[in-house]
This record gives sequence, structure tokens and C-alpha cells, in this order.
Amino acid sequence: MSLAAGEMLVLCIGLYFGAGALFALAFVSFGVSKIDPAAKTMPLKARILVFPGVTLLWPLMGYKWITQTEPPLS
Repeated sequence: MSLAAGEMLVLCIGLYFGAGALFALAFVSFGVSKIDPAAKTMPLKARILVFPGVTLLWPLMGYKWITQTEPPLS
């Protein structure tokens, strides 16, 4: 792998995780309660624990946040 390709790879990974961190901040603040009704009362410590996972899986969480119309009745 050339130096330019390595730099491009590191840049892409950085952009992915940067976008994920911004998304995770919004999702943990507002979106998690739309997907899971029990999360409305989620304490701050639990939201901090969810943050890294949402940062990594932000495309999936974004899809679930957009497509979820209302919380399921169970």
C-alpha cells in the first residue's frame, strides 16, 4: 500500500467516525426514545454507555430512526 493510499484510508476512517460521533450525539439526545419507549427515562450514564456503539453503527441506527414511525405496542 502506498503512502497516499494509507493517508486516504485514515482520512476516510476519521470522517466515518467523526460523522458517527455527531450523529450519536443527536441520536442519544433525541432519537433513542423514538426507537425504544423505555429509553425516555434512560439516565445519563446509560446514554454515555450507548454512545460508542451508536458511533460505530450510525448508518444502521439512522435507518432505524428514520423508518420507525411509532413505538411498538407490547
